[in-house]
Amino acid sequence: MAHVQVHTWEPNSNSGKPMFALAEKGVPYDYQYVSLPDFEQHSPEYLAINPAGTVPTLVHGGEILTESTPMCEYVDNAFEGPALVPTDPKARYWMRWWGRQVDINAAALSVLGWHNFLGPMARKKSPEELEALIARIPTKERRIAWSTATKATFTDEQLGNAKAQLGEWIATLDKRLAVSPYLVGEDLTVADIVAFANFYALPMTVPEHANKANAPHYIAWLRRMYARPAVMETFGKSRSLARRAFDIAAQLEEDGE
Repeated sequence: MAHVQVHTWEPNSNSGKPMFALAEKGVPYDYQYVSLPDFEQHSPEYLAINPAGTVPTLVHGGEILTESTPMCEYVDNAFEGPALVPTDPKARYWMRWWGRQVDINAAALSVLGWHNFLGPMARKKSPEELEALIARIPTKERRIAWSTATKATFTDEQLGNAKAQLGEWIATLDKRLAVSPYLVGEDLTVADIVAFANFYALPMTVPEHANKANAPHYIAWLRRMYARPAVMETFGKSRSLARRAFDIAAQLEEDGE
């Protein structure tokens, strides 16, 4: 089997998708940690691999893959192990449909993520250091985006709107998961992997919405996902933000007793 490298940050959001997929398939890989708060994704060494300066990047057999959700389908097709993509065309459609909904609703999560975590982490650097790090970002559009993000402060209205959108999304997930244990039926698919990678921490982020009383089926799905050995193995590789998963898993287990 050709060597697999994953250049990425924490097993969190888009960064974590290929890590969870590879772990579910039982595929060993070389984890190259890329620190987003330190702007390592814009270092010359990383840009030599992925000129866009985005994470994750998967390298396998001479192929360089940079889109996180299609990357999971590639992992399923390239390696032996439990199937993550349904063979039934309708089920495959719904897997991709849910993946698209994850991307849409992750925008609200990004607002809270920058407000609570990445923004404060980046602002620990001096203005001069931040300016130098942003200056090496390869495209003007991304330089503007990162400059804005590092300085961004969100209004109470913006934060409230993001939380409300996540509340609606949790209700959507809960309604679907009342029908089946996973998003596309009885078995785990890429849809569950990409949804979990983004939304594993909502009981901590928006506890007013992500709780057993309001969303029992979503909480049961979370508990089901956290119980998967591949999931906890992957979280064990985290160094900072994703370490919170262990506290959430413990709380879910306690609440389920």
